[in-house]
Amino acid sequence: MTVLRTWFRRARGVFTRRQDVELADELNCHLDAHTADNVRAGMAPEEARRSALLALGGLQQTTEAWRDRRGIPAVDIFVREGRYALRALGRTPSFTLVTILTLALGLGATTTIFSVVNGVLLEPLKYRDPDRLYLGRMYADRVTQIAPSFPVNARHFHEWRTRCQSCEEVALIDGRGFTLTGSGEPERLAGLRVSYNFFRALGSQPVLGRDFRSEEEQPGRSRVVILSDSLWRSRFGGDPSIVNRTIDVDGEPNTVIGVAPPDLHLPKGEQWGPLFAHNRLPLLFRPLGFDPAQSHAGGEFNYAALVRLRPGVDQRQAAAEMNADIADLSKQFGLDAFGWKAILIPLREQITGGSRQSLWLLLGAVGAVLLIICVNIGNLMLVRAVSKQREAGIRLALGAGRFGLFGLVFNEALIVVAAGSALGIALAFAGVRLIALASVDVPRIEDVHVDWRVLVFAAVTAIVSAAICGLFPAWRLAHAQPHDSLKSAAPNATDGPHRRRLSEVLVGLEVALSAMLLVVGSLLMLSFFRLLHVNKGFDVEHIVTQGISLMSPVYREASARTRFIDEALPKLGGIAGVRSVGVVNQVPLQGETWLDDLADADRPKRKDELAGRTANFRFVSPDYWKTMGIALKQGRVFQASDRARPVAVLSEGAARYLWPGMNPIGRHVQATGRPAPSLEVVGVVADTREGLAKAPPAMVYEPYWLIDVGGPSFVLRTAISPAVIGAAVREVMHTIDANVPLTPIETMEQVVDASVAARRFEMNLAIAFALSALVLASLGIYGVLAFTVARRTHEIGIRIALGARSTHVMRMVLKQGLRPVIGGLIVGLFVAVMGGRILSSQLYGISANDPPTMAGVAALLLAVALCACWFPARRAIAIDPMRALREQ
Repeated sequence: MTVLRTWFRRARGVFTRRQDVELADELNCHLDAHTADNVRAGMAPEEARRSALLALGGLQQTTEAWRDRRGIPAVDIFVREGRYALRALGRTPSFTLVTILTLALGLGATTTIFSVVNGVLLEPLKYRDPDRLYLGRMYADRVTQIAPSFPVNARHFHEWRTRCQSCEEVALIDGRGFTLTGSGEPERLAGLRVSYNFFRALGSQPVLGRDFRSEEEQPGRSRVVILSDSLWRSRFGGDPSIVNRTIDVDGEPNTVIGVAPPDLHLPKGEQWGPLFAHNRLPLLFRPLGFDPAQSHAGGEFNYAALVRLRPGVDQRQAAAEMNADIADLSKQFGLDAFGWKAILIPLREQITGGSRQSLWLLLGAVGAVLLIICVNIGNLMLVRAVSKQREAGIRLALGAGRFGLFGLVFNEALIVVAAGSALGIALAFAGVRLIALASVDVPRIEDVHVDWRVLVFAAVTAIVSAAICGLFPAWRLAHAQPHDSLKSAAPNATDGPHRRRLSEVLVGLEVALSAMLLVVGSLLMLSFFRLLHVNKGFDVEHIVTQGISLMSPVYREASARTRFIDEALPKLGGIAGVRSVGVVNQVPLQGETWLDDLADADRPKRKDELAGRTANFRFVSPDYWKTMGIALKQGRVFQASDRARPVAVLSEGAARYLWPGMNPIGRHVQATGRPAPSLEVVGVVADTREGLAKAPPAMVYEPYWLIDVGGPSFVLRTAISPAVIGAAVREVMHTIDANVPLTPIETMEQVVDASVAARRFEMNLAIAFALSALVLASLGIYGVLAFTVARRTHEIGIRIALGARSTHVMRMVLKQGLRPVIGGLIVGLFVAVMGGRILSSQLYGISANDPPTMAGVAALLLAVALCACWFPARRAIAIDPMRALREQ
């Protein structure tokens, strides 16, 4: 403890006066005793004292040796060298500050993106034994051309739940919207209808109240709900007495039996499957309200199945048993020809699959930027190492070790990286908070935080950065020879090619990384531009949408819902500034819904024949196409006289599939999955997209008065501000029924923006990283070349004095600067071409190896490099030869 206490005092540059006095007294006592002995031996007093001092080794030397013995030599050396490095960095405050801030930005950005990757892709799901959780889906070899997999049939689920021995729990999930009324404005909530064992399958239980019971799954007994923690706190103020209270859901009294735990981070709607169109977190849970055992096995594949396997059960073993169960069921219903089979997808893979590749791509991009930063700093450290050549030569001549020379530069790099890392981690904490506040459309974004994995990653990144920044410059200085070091430090010394080679290699590496990032950013930008300007099949400007819910008992009958729409359409059309108005069960770009097999009703289908294509069914008003700007290609649209007969309008894709090369008008189409009369085709309209990056689906439009539309959306073409039209629309709705819940009004521009939000986030970050890399690379090129010109001032002066032309000198400097740039550019573009397949899945309408993009990136980098080389070259030709020679 005494040694440590003494060392800490010495590390602070403090050695207490008492210890100094005690040591001096002790040494003086020894000195006096030796002097007295020498006097008694016959020496003169002066000679006796001198002999005593020689015997003791000198007072100052003995004092220093005694102090060293009290400390820890290795630590003392480390502290001493660190203090020396701090003083050296303090003499160049601009360099030190810029270097630390640049490193902090690079490390902070890298750590922030890794925090997202860790929370989304690496962190386990917040459930009990999440590795045993799977999403069950269906597929059939004969219909893979329609879709690779399908949601689950309720009867199949019943067989799995009752017969599958490999499954610990199997739960059924149905994404629904619920209307909450009472205690405030009517509100439309995203929710789930679930089998009674849903929370048990997840491995979770309500924190208040109880779970669902098996009998509550049955019809007539399902009027109980469990609230999410966020809904309980926002709507009911976190009141613990909410349990057993009655609330109105869809206009009917329901009993609150529990509150879900706050850490129940459920997937958003679309992450359960394609039928869960609204990409929102569920806020309300209700039992199914029907008996899955009574469902038919041949249709209504509308559900998600959550499967928890038993401990030790293999995924393939469970899937085989589930397939055997549904094979028996298919024989019972005469459906063996379909060959339905089950597949199990790990729940985490299902949740994060769409973001996995883009997040790894972003992490690679920001890592490349950090590498460029480190290479730049390494080049600057090489410059500092050159400036220390004379000092290194003197130290070597006086007997210093190579390790001490190594520390001259490497200690500075360690200090810079340590300070940059500390600031970078602080920036990472702030960056994670900003991402959470930005509502980025990335799955599991609420799980993103800075944990031990992120800190370990930051530490490893800092170590690698320190090695890149300081290892090569320190190694180069440590291997210098005394004579060469003293010569190279002379004012008229110039750098030979071997000395410049390392700097040029580092510049080439910067350019290669910048080229790759610019290719990625450019391709994503062009892809995003083409995606936004793809032919959508409908207009985007001057259109607003207003969704409502007609799920209360007042609208239980389909006729009541039809009357509401009949009354709303003319009133909405009468609003000042509204040119036309229509209604649809779901506006474009909000996902596919109401999927059914498309069939020619005039050609009866054989029992074992499968439909070749699935269509989306939309229920619209006659003015819907006019309002949305969807072009009529053939025939006509609905009319008021069509209320007496079933008619339909097809999209071009649907008509082309059913009757290629034939006139579809007057023919009949039928949805095979529901008992409905065949529909006479009266018109054909242009294809519309339900996802900008997807091909237009087959679409069948039916009149809204023929079907039960519980959640219609009104679309209005208007010439006035959306804010003004929104207030007028709400007023019209409230005059019809003040209790109808309304969704926030949206423009179609907002709908389009929401559909590409994830791609925009990815593109913006990639472009930001690419531009940062370009700026850093240009600074690196300029810095290295400017330093080289400064070192070659004497040589250039001699060349000019001997008659060299300015053009010759400029060409020499530009050649030296552009040589590593061209080499790095070739390598970077080659790697970008070879790695194009990794990026191809993120692109739309453009090849990953697009030649114009590659040429544009090459031209941009060469132009920037030429500008970075131009100023040092101009400085070189402006050198005064007499002044350069006098410097000798």
